[in-house]
Amino acid sequence: MKTQKRSITSLLIGIASLVLIVAGLKAVSGLLSPILLSLFIVLVTYPIMTWLERRNFPHWLAYTIVLFLVLSIGAFFVLFFTISLEQLSSVLPDYVDRTEAQLNDLWQWLNDRGVESNDIQSLQWFQPERIIQIVLSLISSLLSIFSNIGLTLLIFIYMLASAPTFARQLRQGLKDNTSLLVQFQDFAHSTTSYLAIRSWLGALTAICQIILMWIMGVQFAVLWGVLSFLFNFVPNIGFYIALIPPVLLTLLNKGLWQAVILGVAYALINNFFDVVVAPRFLAKGLDLSVLVTFLAVIIWTWILGPIGAFMALPLTVMVKKLLLEPFPQTQLVALLLGSGDEKTTKGK
Repeated sequence: MKTQKRSITSLLIGIASLVLIVAGLKAVSGLLSPILLSLFIVLVTYPIMTWLERRNFPHWLAYTIVLFLVLSIGAFFVLFFTISLEQLSSVLPDYVDRTEAQLNDLWQWLNDRGVESNDIQSLQWFQPERIIQIVLSLISSLLSIFSNIGLTLLIFIYMLASAPTFARQLRQGLKDNTSLLVQFQDFAHSTTSYLAIRSWLGALTAICQIILMWIMGVQFAVLWGVLSFLFNFVPNIGFYIALIPPVLLTLLNKGLWQAVILGVAYALINNFFDVVVAPRFLAKGLDLSVLVTFLAVIIWTWILGPIGAFMALPLTVMVKKLLLEPFPQTQLVALLLGSGDEKTTKGK
């Protein structure tokens, strides 16, 4: 009886601690987001720096090359989205007029068939301005990620510079705890591989989709391709979010059937790289179940904001490998978060 009471007490204490931790993370999300983003950029770029050093590049030169590369990519995204948002805003009135005209035709078509459309028209979310603003909000949410870009880059500069020292100190500090050291190394390797492979797969997918949209005459094809690349990092729902703007514009400009053709072709390209190509390179994956990947996006977005959606999987893997797997009390939770793949389990 006493053992049962202790178990219940431990469970309640664990749940209370989890609630406090989540509340704390949400409270400091404004500061935590650039730190975590810098950490994952370092995980991707540090292997490039070590690769350059192995080819007899001086440490300072390898560091400078990687830093210049990251700064250039960051500047490109900020400039690109700023210009694209201005261009999209300039054509917004035209698309509002087109949306109103097509909705009026729809209302007339429904009324001719005896369907009352007044209730639908009165819905606030069905107004043309609201529909178009959804597209703008998608891009604005991406721009909000770069709102702390100065702080993020400053943290990244110091993190990348201290990465070799930190790696040595970590090996020395955990020399008597090899299992935890292996967990750290496994987390770093799996996350780095996942982000790198996802990056070039997303780039190939986006290039094919840009070519498709260019052939079909979709406006802002490059913008939608870049959005597709970024939302490639958001599991399960990222594809559907990136699909909405080009299909909506095609529907307004070219009609229903062209929009359907674009949507189907868009989905075929995405599924080819996700279902056919990706498993060949992401054989082990991140060992997370489908349900966990879906819930991770929702939870981390709620905690950290838009940036949480893009870092949901790496953050979940970090919690699983560094906070749950090393300790006997939480190993069952880590097992339940996993994909249940026997090959992955045996590999460990």
